[in-house]
Amino acid sequence: MPCDSDACCCVELPVQVRTPQAVADHLRSAFTTKDLRELGLLLATDARWGDDDHPDKCRSRADVIGTFHRLLGEGVEGEVTDCIVREKGVAVRLHVQWPEPGQGRGVDFYQAYIVDGGLVTEIQRHDDRRSAIAAVSH
Repeated sequence: MPCDSDACCCVELPVQVRTPQAVADHLRSAFTTKDLRELGLLLATDARWGDDDHPDKCRSRADVIGTFHRLLGEGVEGEVTDCIVREKGVAVRLHVQWPEPGQGRGVDFYQAYIVDGGLVTEIQRHDDRRSAIAAVSH
C-alpha cells in the first residue's frame, strides 16, 4: 500500500481525539499486527520522525507510513516490549530484529510518541528509558 495511491492508508483519515492511553493501546496493536492503517490513524498529517540532518527523516504522515512500509518490506521485525503512558504521550521500548544484524543498528531502544490533540505529532528515538519518559512527561 504505497502512500500517495488510492490504497494509501493516509487518504481521508478521520481525526479522532485519543488519550495517550488509547494511543498506547493502538500502537501496541499496530506493531503486533503490522497494521500500517492503524498506525496511520494515530498520526497527525504533519507528524515528524527523525533529526533534521538525518537522510531518512520523515516530515508527514505519508513519510512515516512509507518508512514503516519500506522497513517491513526489507524484513525488519519490531516488537513493543515496554509501554509507559504519560501526559504528553507514550514511551515505548522496541526490540527490533534486523534482516542484516550489525551495521550500527540498535536492537533494543526507546521511542517517544508525542501526542497533541489526540494524534502523534512527533516520534523521537531515545537510547534509554529515562530520557524517553522525560520526553512524554510534563
